[in-house]
Amino acid sequence: DNGWKHLRGDVFRQPESPMLLSVLVGNGLHILVASILTMVLNIFHVINTMETGEALTGLLLVYAATGSFGGYVSARLYKLFGGQNFKKNAIVTSTVLSGSMLLVFLLFNVASGAIGSSATDGRSVVEIMLLWGCILVNLTHSGTQLGARASCIELPTETSDTARPIPDSRWIKYKKFSVFVCGTICYGVLYVELHFLMTAIWFRHFYLGLGYMLTVTLMATIVCAECAICVCYFQLNSEDHQWWWTAFWNGSSVGGYMALFTFNYRFKQLKLVGMYSNLAYYTSMSIATICIGIVFGSIGFLSCLWFTRTIYGAIDSDDDYPLVADDEDEEVVLLTKDVSDYLGSTDTDDSQ
Repeated sequence: DNGWKHLRGDVFRQPESPMLLSVLVGNGLHILVASILTMVLNIFHVINTMETGEALTGLLLVYAATGSFGGYVSARLYKLFGGQNFKKNAIVTSTVLSGSMLLVFLLFNVASGAIGSSATDGRSVVEIMLLWGCILVNLTHSGTQLGARASCIELPTETSDTARPIPDSRWIKYKKFSVFVCGTICYGVLYVELHFLMTAIWFRHFYLGLGYMLTVTLMATIVCAECAICVCYFQLNSEDHQWWWTAFWNGSSVGGYMALFTFNYRFKQLKLVGMYSNLAYYTSMSIATICIGIVFGSIGFLSCLWFTRTIYGAIDSDDDYPLVADDEDEEVVLLTKDVSDYLGSTDTDDSQ
């Protein structure tokens, strides 16, 4: 049970692709905050969900207005990982997800017009592009500047110069299996409400359970954090210090279950006819699936970051834990201890 204590010098070693990880976590938390704030505004009737398209418009406005939050979180994590190129971090944070979604929307609009179906009018397209370019991007850059100027997140331990080898254990064999376990548990919390939401969207029903939806979202957030922390503890206890991306993938696996649910709902519940209907369904649900995966991946990562900082901060710095725990090193330590005990007993006999 003390295997995690041996990783004191490696647990906060820089992960692979620190720029990408910080950008994904920043964008995921940005989407989560925007979604919760939109639901709260709907509950207090600031946004009227009874009117067609107003809920989506409100979500886009709130998402653009909270752009600084995603940039701030991304910059703070990037600084924690030892990054220095904050300009690149700001550009990637403001374009990698929102820019990709905007590009998909434009391509979908062009394809809709090409097949003779109703497409979004030019004025709305221009407004969306201005909302992204003039508000979201600028606010994200502002948040990145604030995060770059803020103090670096304090870590309770120092990283050693030499990376500790990861021993073979059962954890390595079942490491990928933990992704499916976390995804299954979190998806189970969301399934019922997700089914009602999909019915309201695609069958054009009124959705009035926003309070319950907010409650389910908070419950899923807590469950995802707990699952990610449990898996992180087992990983650290197996002396595997590469937990950064594992924590993110454990949470983001919910997106994989969302994709399976999308296909199942399409063939069992919906009767879509024509190219436009299928294109609209798969385009919108692909964006939703990716966003959900990034959101829960961010929750899993941040909860594990809090967990590791807490448990390693509780270790006494004077405690002596070996940096390497190979079998050969353990035999050397035992042999040295036996020799010292023998020499001590010989000195005692001579003195007597």
